[in-house]
Amino acid sequence: MKITISDYKDIYHCPRCGNKIESNKICSECGVDLSEIIELIAQGRKFYDLGKYPNAIECYDKVIKRVSNCSEAWCGKGDVLLKQGENSENKKSCSNCPLCPVLSEVFYTDAMKCYEKAIKINPNDSYALYQKEIILGRLGKYSKAKK
Repeated sequence: MKITISDYKDIYHCPRCGNKIESNKICSECGVDLSEIIELIAQGRKFYDLGKYPNAIECYDKVIKRVSNCSEAWCGKGDVLLKQGENSENKKSCSNCPLCPVLSEVFYTDAMKCYEKAIKINPNDSYALYQKEIILGRLGKYSKAKK
């Protein structure tokens, strides 16, 4: 089963039984409480927005440790790594640091792994598929990105 945490609706799915959970964040079928997971994902997004990437990664890793099949946590972590790769790329254009191109590729590769895990959990996750396409383009793998 996968957890789906929507940004736009207050509807979630239980990681244990797949039952829809509305508003109260507790599954009426098996009693799983998603409130802590939802709060960690929200904190991760806030840290991302503030540019506090290590803190954001920490939040997403806590969710993944508790529920490894949470596609939102994998996508969130991928977003942070993608942003760090973009930041490394921007730095290489400002300076002649020989590590920046290597560093950006490492971030992109790690982000790709996160999006691939999200896609494995939810093969119809259009966001993760799109982000993966962006990374393939950044890595110069345009033929794979088109697929």
